[in-house]
Amino acid sequence: MTETSRSCFYAMQNIFVASDFLPYATQALNIAHDLAQRASASLTCFHVLEKFPTIMRDIVFPYAAMGGDEVDILNEIRMGTADRGARYLEATLGENASHARLRVDFARDSMAKSILHAASDTNADLMFCGAYGTKPHTTGIIGSMAATFVAYTRIPLYLIKDPTQHAPHRRILVAFLEPSLSPQLLAWAVSFAMHYEECDVEIVTPIPDLLRNDPYGDYQGFAPTERQIAQATERITQRAKQAVQSLSVPFSREPHALKLSFRQHAPLQAPATAILKTADAIGADLIVIPSSQPNLESDNPLRGIARTVTEYANQNCLVIPSAFLK
Repeated sequence: MTETSRSCFYAMQNIFVASDFLPYATQALNIAHDLAQRASASLTCFHVLEKFPTIMRDIVFPYAAMGGDEVDILNEIRMGTADRGARYLEATLGENASHARLRVDFARDSMAKSILHAASDTNADLMFCGAYGTKPHTTGIIGSMAATFVAYTRIPLYLIKDPTQHAPHRRILVAFLEPSLSPQLLAWAVSFAMHYEECDVEIVTPIPDLLRNDPYGDYQGFAPTERQIAQATERITQRAKQAVQSLSVPFSREPHALKLSFRQHAPLQAPATAILKTADAIGADLIVIPSSQPNLESDNPLRGIARTVTEYANQNCLVIPSAFLK
């Protein structure tokens, strides 16, 4: 580890969990609570309520038609849900339920964007959510709320894909897709790994395979030669080493950081396929991947790769927005 470093060790102080009180969100809460305890971070569990249709108020709450205050009605709904949420926290975390702050509120905009606003309002460093809610698990599809989070989040997003995964983490795979972001992305992954004593970090940098992604043979004459592939692998390996060398961690964490293998993988495959297959092959329990939001560069390939990986991964995914890394 060099003293002159471009990257840094990210301290997690505020962890935010978007919860619908369902199984995937419950697993998100369990992992988030474990991390919050290890990092001495605050934990907020947020549940958003759909806007209550005006036409329903007179039916569900007859006294509203007699001049009852609308604010009182909404507060009644909010308080009832908060009571249910408190029981949920106690059932999930037991005696540790007091460590989590519960917030319940009505959606200001769409439910997904209201949750993102709430995470921003709490100055969250990391957001947890489940990949599925009421819909069943379907390979290649995640819930609409989770998909919106992946597309629009401006803070790191931990997406629960594997409801059986329990902390501590053992193996984290970091996807290097953009050289300028790699040192900061690695620093974030290592910051996460440092909270788990037996955790290791490995790196995957895909080499695009034109032939396998050219069904019509348009690029037959432009496929890389074996020599070019070897040169690309050497460049990728060198960049990964530079990212590792630029890593900086607090002095107290250095013994653990020096134990990390940073084993490198450079498969000749389409990026998303390379990440998914490597994660399965090494037995990773978390994939760390960069993403780009549509209001930055709508045609940025990072966005499409992050979407595909989060949809098809068998592992939990930590999506780091490129805006957060710059």
